Amino acid sequence: MRFGTVTVTVTVADGTITNVSATQSSADPRSERISAQAIPLLNSEAVSAQGSSISMVSSATYTSQAYVQSLQAAIDQAFGA
Repeated sequence: MRFGTVTVTVTVADGTITNVSATQSSADPRSERISAQAIPLLNSEAVSAQGSSISMVSSATYTSQAYVQSLQAAIDQAFGA
């Protein structure tokens, strides 16, 4: 993403996404603060949605976009797509 990297890990049990966790690394303190607030919301949204069709977090556009891209890659890997 524009201000760093978002890495998403998906846990799947019996074909269901049971947990999603993400980390964001950035040299920009403002970006780190935004991500610290946005990522827990995105994690929860991803588990509820059981996929990457989730709502973006207001004021965290870059983080949300990078999160969704990384989430979809993790889902593809988890489900063998």
